[in-house]
Amino acid sequence: MRLYNAIVNVWKFLAVLAVLSSTYIYLYPAVHGCGFPRQGDGTVAPFRLLALADPQLEGDTSLPKRGDRIFPSLQRLYGDGGFSLGGLSEVTKELVFKDVPKLLSTIRKRIDLFGNDYYLAHVYRTVSWWTRPSHVVVLGDLLGSQWMNDEEFSRRSERFWSKTFKGASKVPDNLFDYVDKIPQEGIAWSKTLIAAPGNHDIGYAGDLDEATVKRFEKRFGKMNWWTTFGLENGQLNMLTRNEAAFAEGPRLNLVILNSMNLDSPVHSKALQEDTTKFLDEQIGHASRQSYLDATVLMTHIPLYKREGLCVDGPFFTHWPSDQGGGIKEQNHLTEKSSRTILDGMFHLEKNWARAGIILNGHDHEGCNIVHGRGVAEKVEQNMSVSSINDWTSLNYESAKKIGVQSEHSVQEVTVRSMMGAYGGNAGLS
Repeated sequence: MRLYNAIVNVWKFLAVLAVLSSTYIYLYPAVHGCGFPRQGDGTVAPFRLLALADPQLEGDTSLPKRGDRIFPSLQRLYGDGGFSLGGLSEVTKELVFKDVPKLLSTIRKRIDLFGNDYYLAHVYRTVSWWTRPSHVVVLGDLLGSQWMNDEEFSRRSERFWSKTFKGASKVPDNLFDYVDKIPQEGIAWSKTLIAAPGNHDIGYAGDLDEATVKRFEKRFGKMNWWTTFGLENGQLNMLTRNEAAFAEGPRLNLVILNSMNLDSPVHSKALQEDTTKFLDEQIGHASRQSYLDATVLMTHIPLYKREGLCVDGPFFTHWPSDQGGGIKEQNHLTEKSSRTILDGMFHLEKNWARAGIILNGHDHEGCNIVHGRGVAEKVEQNMSVSSINDWTSLNYESAKKIGVQSEHSVQEVTVRSMMGAYGGNAGLS
């Protein structure tokens, strides 16, 4: 009887634990107070951006191919004449210390691939359900390797849309033709996934080519594009190009920038010219921006900062000269490219900054930086800072401490990766 009561009590405890755990798993955004800030009157803001970074869907290229033997070492026991005990000791060692660990690693990898898609899907689905974003962006590295062939790219892309971000769709290609009129059915932006290209999607500047761009844009949308929303009666409405040019009320510009080939040397100068031309156009648009307008710049590689401000410091490697000498890896944009973005898109005049925010990924740990103007003399001696021309860069807490005002600064948020190793993070803006 005592054993029976003990078993019942253990069962009750496990049942309660299971219910509480399941409740937490599906309501963790509420438990952690995850939500968009309310406006002054208590209503939700019309623009609510859910920002996700670096899901990096992996593939099975590292797994044994179909038809490969599970224990290849055992084949050595079979000669041309059949079974042989010669070399049994060596075969046993190879079986125990090589084949079995490899098999266990393969099993772990298969479980990881299966569970990872659904883990990322749970993060996206649960946070979206609880917070009700108006827009969603993935800030690059949607997939896990720029070196995969077209077949593997297609498989991972299919998993991305059918499992991880099931129910979402890419930005429609005809969006970029909305010069005079928007189709009556419009776009369901809360279910439309904005995708910025990352190095694991298209490669760095030294290996980015036309074929890689073509396959990315086919599955995930254009690499460089922008759209404008107008605010009318508390509602955010997408504007055509012509409407955006002449709108008198507040305008919100969403800009997707391919930062992978902003810096040199590059593999394809033509693709770099496309990106440079697009950035120049956005700088021109920014020059006509009024104090009522704001810009959200979404890209992958963070702006330049000196060592110590974020987990990743400045870092570049290049391909050998006989392979083009282009950029092979980089942690940040160069100071020159960063200055072009800050001065061109976010500098208004003197020490005044245009309203907006910069969102990116790449540094999996995440980082929150404020780039301020006219604040260098306020910086305290023990604060870690960096500079880009007349911009002083410091972390958010330091900027808050010395009272850097939004009118004189622009915030850059490097969103922490949504991978399980980084806690399934999501950013709300």
